[in-house]
Amino acid sequence: MNKIRIAKISAEVYAHKGFDEQGCMGSPCRDICCEYGADVDKEAYDLIWEHREEIERISNSRFEEFFAPDWSGDRDFLGGNSIRSKVGSAGCCIFRLPEQKGCILFKLAAEERLPRRIIPSICRLFPITWNNEALEYYEKENIPVTCNCLELRNRTERSVFETQQEAIEDIFEISI
Repeated sequence: MNKIRIAKISAEVYAHKGFDEQGCMGSPCRDICCEYGADVDKEAYDLIWEHREEIERISNSRFEEFFAPDWSGDRDFLGGNSIRSKVGSAGCCIFRLPEQKGCILFKLAAEERLPRRIIPSICRLFPITWNNEALEYYEKENIPVTCNCLELRNRTERSVFETQQEAIEDIFEISI
């Protein structure tokens, strides 16, 4: 199975509070983290292509409208490349559920039991990211202030590493 190599994990990943039981859907942020679209792994892209008819139906968009025209060429993604999802008419990622909070891809993975890898790694890991073989916590100014991981009513005692551990294990080969 294809994984991204990680040789370092920043202290903030272990120290910062993760999502509580409300998760992303319990946060009042209105999906602000999705306003720029997402870098979609090649593996996620292939799964989106495979399930495009269902995604087109839910999104009211055609597959040809989902992505920017060019691949990044960045090999540090599952499948060895990425492509940017477009921003839709609602001002968020094209995969945001129309007229409501949440993501079509998360919904399909949860409700239709599609592989979790249909969800771009960057989305599954938020507020964690990676760069040059290092797992890092997003800069605080890049996280919406109403995000569940920053909200005062977040009751978890678990770190973001712990709350995102399943995705971390699926996406990365950690060799520290």
